[in-house]
Amino acid sequence: MEALKDKAKGMMEAFSRSGDVEGVTGSVQHALRPPMTNNFGIPTGDISHSLNVGGNVLACDVMLMEKQQMFNRSKIVERMVHPCGSGAFGYFELTQDMSAYTKAKLFNGVGKRTPIFTRFSTVTFGKEFPDSGRNPRGFATKFYTEEGNYDIVGLNFPVFFVRDPALGPDNIHALQRNPKNFLLDYDSWFDWMSMTPESMHCNTMFWSDRGTPVGWRFMPGFGCHTFKWVNAAGEHVYVKYHFISEQGVKNFTWPEAIQMCGRDPDFAKRDLWELIEGGGEATWQFAIQLMTEEQAMTYKWDPFDVTKVWSHADFPLMKIGRLVLNRNPENYHRDVEQAAFSPGSLVPGIEPSPDPLLQFRMFFYRDTQLYRLGANLHQIPVNCPYMAGKLNSMNRDGAMRCDDNGGTEPHYMPNSIGKIKPDDRYNWKPMPVSGVAQRASASRHESDPDADFAQARTLFLEVMTQEERQHLFMNIADPLKLVKPAIAKRFLAQCYKVHPDYANGILALIGDKHKITLDEVESVVKTGPHIDRAHGYLLTA
Repeated sequence: MEALKDKAKGMMEAFSRSGDVEGVTGSVQHALRPPMTNNFGIPTGDISHSLNVGGNVLACDVMLMEKQQMFNRSKIVERMVHPCGSGAFGYFELTQDMSAYTKAKLFNGVGKRTPIFTRFSTVTFGKEFPDSGRNPRGFATKFYTEEGNYDIVGLNFPVFFVRDPALGPDNIHALQRNPKNFLLDYDSWFDWMSMTPESMHCNTMFWSDRGTPVGWRFMPGFGCHTFKWVNAAGEHVYVKYHFISEQGVKNFTWPEAIQMCGRDPDFAKRDLWELIEGGGEATWQFAIQLMTEEQAMTYKWDPFDVTKVWSHADFPLMKIGRLVLNRNPENYHRDVEQAAFSPGSLVPGIEPSPDPLLQFRMFFYRDTQLYRLGANLHQIPVNCPYMAGKLNSMNRDGAMRCDDNGGTEPHYMPNSIGKIKPDDRYNWKPMPVSGVAQRASASRHESDPDADFAQARTLFLEVMTQEERQHLFMNIADPLKLVKPAIAKRFLAQCYKVHPDYANGILALIGDKHKITLDEVESVVKTGPHIDRAHGYLLTA
């Protein structure tokens, strides 16, 4: 175990030293300073001039060729989602023992500390987009446990826009740039939102000031999905994760966010970096909600529908630990750009629930990282399971494989000669299933016309203050003025279904731009066109 830790630490520190000799100056320092080398350790001379004859550059200038070839290949594939972000290292400290609920070792033993890396991000725009633009924020944490790496891959919202993975790519496409002219396309934003009723809970958070948090430090985080915890006796409960900022919660108003986008596009990245670089820490309380199988069967909300929350009144928060970020990455590309997270990275004692979006994310998050970083992404230091003390995988070879590649162990199973064997103790708990294979919603709410608006209504009426509601109206009204009237009317109808005041508040700020009245919005609500979710989200009269 110690050898693996030392190896990972060595990889993290390799070639990161400047080469300066402390306390030595002038010509003596120049004489003792290690020479610059190329990628293969060969010392280089003059790097300011190419090897040429009368201005004709020679192809045998291997130093110049290597420099340009590396430059041409220095960018890796950008993340399809969550491309713009930053992160930091730190630790998770357990303050309440959870062994009664899960055998996962990071949650067993008060005071236990687990090394972590957390990456924050905006979701739908490119790598260079301003940090403070309206967008959901990614909140992903990698726990380096003794039983492998555990990833919690969530957002600054407790819910997501869709519950079925079939709509996942459409959700992202609708919020991205227009493929024809590469402009931000509010028509597609509101068209998709108006056609997807289950998104109204998340839409309301998106258009509120929660969509423009003050950097990374002042926002909460959520695991979003429901997971299953299994204890040593094989008993299980369902769990949701919450990260509560100890810095407090602060959001920009939309005018403030616009101003910050121009003043400092890198505000969130800079804010976290400078805090830690100055010796500070960013901290979050780690809290959970627990639900038994019996409660899950009878609860009024489908606990496996990621567009829904569990009421804190019904399932109170239990604060069980702290997340502390206190060390900046040494190199952004190595430690942040190449960090790879997957909801499928589950350690013993933590298993998936029957949440369809989670089930599919467990596949496609790892798949996209394999495409982006290659088959051996686990050897990149930030992804290395260095606390596990073992890497006994049967998976071999691939580009850039640089560990012992399985050594002398057989590369097939079953075998009679190897030392490494599977262990049934690590099987997931058997889960009974029943039903019919069909293209239909797994949620118990899709046939209820009000189910997708009820929790948004609670958020709008009971959670938001009057000032927050007014900001919500303004945040929607400004871009809604730019969309086609038919789309605007349909979106306002969805808002009306949440509450008439929601639609009316937006209409009051639109003015004569679309000449839409509340009576017209009510007519859409009553007579259609309606969204037929059972037949592919089609508009019907």
